[in-house]
Amino acid sequence: MEEAPIVSMQDVRKRFGGLDVLCGLDLEVSRGQKRVLIGPSGAGKSTVLRILMTLEDIESGAIRIDGEYLWMPDGEGKTTKAKGEALRRIRGKVGMVFQHFNLFPHMNVLRNVCEAPIHVLGLSRKSVEERALDLLDRVGLGDKASAYPAHLSGGQKQRVAIARALVMQPKVMLFDEITSALDPELVGEVLGVLKDVALKTDITMLIVTHEIGFAKEIADRVAYVDAGRILEDETPERLLRNPQHERTKKFLKTVLTT
Repeated sequence: MEEAPIVSMQDVRKRFGGLDVLCGLDLEVSRGQKRVLIGPSGAGKSTVLRILMTLEDIESGAIRIDGEYLWMPDGEGKTTKAKGEALRRIRGKVGMVFQHFNLFPHMNVLRNVCEAPIHVLGLSRKSVEERALDLLDRVGLGDKASAYPAHLSGGQKQRVAIARALVMQPKVMLFDEITSALDPELVGEVLGVLKDVALKTDITMLIVTHEIGFAKEIADRVAYVDAGRILEDETPERLLRNPQHERTKKFLKTVLTT
């Protein structure tokens, strides 16, 4: 019997003012899968992640995470959101790394990584610090535990943000264009850490990126998003070498020649 997807979005619609951002989007992500979303700016890719992170609401559709409904049609034409303990439980299964780090400037690196599991999950500081130090070693920042964000490069800040998300031990990790705010020479170090996480863990990953070469290296599947819909969803080899939709062909031609 085939295992149910850990993330399921069915006919999801999202509007900002009078603009339709998601137009009946369908997406399924299997447990442990590394899924990449590509497409032009404004296509709705980041909105997908923000909805899964419960940072945005939707107009209609159904969304399940790890078998639980985050949004559920009520049978009367309305869509209702999980509440209370159910919502807290779902939120605890999802972690996200943003474009702009969002580190606390008044806390050193170790505290930035440790505060959420201590205060949100109620874990002991000792156990969290041990795990945090292991993760900082993993992302190449074991020697920066006492440093403050102001003394880190952009690449180092993003690696701290990755460690901070991983320390919560989420089942699903979301990455939103995490190299877009970095200087070009720093992109490789962050992608290297992300590749290490992808290849050496069973965490489900949903990644929005314009780094096509990186997508080809680590993705199980790549989905092309345009105008709020997924137009193609294939293995990286098939989608990147032989796209079927004209919009996909045009997009790839642009990003691969610039």
